[in-house]
Amino acid sequence: MIDLHAHILPEIDDGADSFEQSLDMARIAIQEGIEIMAATYHLLDLKNMDSLLKKVQEQKKELEAQLRQHNIDLEIITGAEVYISPILMDKKDFSGISINGSRYLLMELPMGDIPNYTEDVIYRLRLRGVVPVIAHPERNIRIQEDPNRYYELVDLGALGQVNTGSICGRFGSRVQKCAHILIEHNLVHVLGTDAHSSGTRSPRMREAIRLISKLFGEEQATQMAVHRPQAIIEDRILEGLPEPEKYKKPNPLFFWKK
Repeated sequence: MIDLHAHILPEIDDGADSFEQSLDMARIAIQEGIEIMAATYHLLDLKNMDSLLKKVQEQKKELEAQLRQHNIDLEIITGAEVYISPILMDKKDFSGISINGSRYLLMELPMGDIPNYTEDVIYRLRLRGVVPVIAHPERNIRIQEDPNRYYELVDLGALGQVNTGSICGRFGSRVQKCAHILIEHNLVHVLGTDAHSSGTRSPRMREAIRLISKLFGEEQATQMAVHRPQAIIEDRILEGLPEPEKYKKPNPLFFWKK
């Protein structure tokens, strides 16, 4: 399996705080059946990122050396978790921050809103061949209130990455319900653990796979954890994606006459 979203690199952001913790996260990932992990990192400042990118590569190289030393067979690739900004529309090269240097860019929305420039950013990135992959849309309050706000973004050409912890209810029932709605309506396409530590936010995937298989079928689980992530890291076009569907709210309660 492939984890497309995990903060395993130490001392970069709010993820792992040491190489020791990174190694613990890697051991958990292997136990969970994860073979490839995208070491993602928060990227907030697109204008002044050179020093951050240099440190990311240094930490990746050191982590890979320690993984070999401890006989942990986990492949590490990199990619930024980019906070959405109008500046993205003017950026010329994304290869240094996209997932494994591909056309796919992990992009984060604010938790509490969908900025009014979001559709413009997605549209203009798609015109340039860049595919935004929205990180954990199920955690966005506006999308929880109305999943069709997110349908509009997918209809423009964005993909979605859902957190395994969200599927399993680790962020509460409201987030879990939204995650299930998005999966059911073909609005999210790949999984990520969004792991930040070896503790409560560790890289767990098996339970989410079990739930997806039970609720939406084994083929859906395999596509989200293996086939689509593999295509993304190999910079291939995702073939045969199911059409996104609009969410229809349940009918209001009504009373049966006796």
